[in-house]
Amino acid sequence: MTLQEIRYFCVTAEVLHYTKAANLLYISQPSLSYALSKLEKELGMPLFEKRGKQVSLTKYGEAFLPYAKRALSELSDGIDRINSLNRPEAGIVSLGYINSTSFTVLPEFVNKFYADQERQQIAFRFQQGMAGELIEQLINGDLDLLIAGVTGRPDIKAIDYLPIFNQDLYLVVPEKHKLAGRSSVDLSDLAGENFISIRHESVIYHQLESQFKKADVTPHMVYEADEYSSIAASVATGAGVAIMPRLPMLSSFNIRAIPFMDASMKQEVCIMRSNTHEMSDAIKSVWKFAESLSSSMNG
Repeated sequence: MTLQEIRYFCVTAEVLHYTKAANLLYISQPSLSYALSKLEKELGMPLFEKRGKQVSLTKYGEAFLPYAKRALSELSDGIDRINSLNRPEAGIVSLGYINSTSFTVLPEFVNKFYADQERQQIAFRFQQGMAGELIEQLINGDLDLLIAGVTGRPDIKAIDYLPIFNQDLYLVVPEKHKLAGRSSVDLSDLAGENFISIRHESVIYHQLESQFKKADVTPHMVYEADEYSSIAASVATGAGVAIMPRLPMLSSFNIRAIPFMDASMKQEVCIMRSNTHEMSDAIKSVWKFAESLSSSMNG
């Protein structure tokens, strides 16, 4: 049974006339008769009956018709869906992001993207997570694009990167900490401090590990947390200090965010794509926009 045979059946059932149906389908009447005969043979039941020049549906044809129409309708909807996803001006893009980008980078990226009215038909499906997990989903094709920090992480051949933002890193301490009054700090000032860190799967964790080695400082890690809000709350209780981007939610806690003297204490935020999967036109539209952001950032 082929979709062509089902279509021939539906058209013929609509007009109940072989010659008219053949004309509507732009085929010869013998070709139509042959296709319908094949369909009936496969089903094992007659779908039409002829009485002179009159053609009518058998009870089997009447029973089969709504299902045949539904099949063609579902197929048509599927084709329309694919076409909508493949238009630059319409489609859905699954975009992963890490927690530290959700307060400034992600909203700025999305707002600038939608500033162009032609892009407003594209919808984002957002997913937050840890960088390592999201990168795996990106490689597997479960995500279309990913916004995350990449500083200190070796290149992954299956992924293309575009830098779109730089996040300065700050030392976060309780308000009454001995360093709270400082205008800036160096990693060497942090020897002997208890540290609260984001999970070791994160990009910043590996970057800081490298920075501490260069500064010949061995941090005493108290514990790791999943989110920066949890870290900030723990710092406020005096459990330790932390290094993180300066996020808006820090103002909700009795803590101080102090900049580093070293200008390299920052995280480069990139948008990433898998280069092993085909991109829809909607994804290409987002990537092209990201290229313009990256050019202006590096220009």
